[in-house]
Amino acid sequence: MRIFLDSSVLLSACGSGKSLSRLIIETAPDRGWQLVSASYCHAETSKNIGKLGVDAALGWPEMQSKVEWVPNALTSRKPLLLAASKDKPVLISALAARCAVLLTLDKGDFGILLGTKVYGMLVSTPRDFLIGEGLG
Repeated sequence: MRIFLDSSVLLSACGSGKSLSRLIIETAPDRGWQLVSASYCHAETSKNIGKLGVDAALGWPEMQSKVEWVPNALTSRKPLLLAASKDKPVLISALAARCAVLLTLDKGDFGILLGTKVYGMLVSTPRDFLIGEGLG
């Protein structure tokens, strides 16, 4: 299963060894999950990682190696209902990468989509995803 990680999930995984985001990254190989993210999320995470402290910044290079980085997809032929234009590249990139799931902690911008499927791709928080996978 291809799982797209939003920058909020990447930051959470780097910021706390006990976060559910980190659990997803650590268990992905055993579960057969392919972790995917876009250049947009890489840049956003790199820009903000220092705010989480030295340990998070030091762990970021290793975390990057566990993710398949795909190019940003900026347009879609499919209509999308998402108010925050800064998050449209995330959603479009996840769809273009043919991911089954987009994981985000950004309830402010993705809230209306959480727990729903967008053109067959589930949009979820790490917690709800893990519960759905029987790990919660």
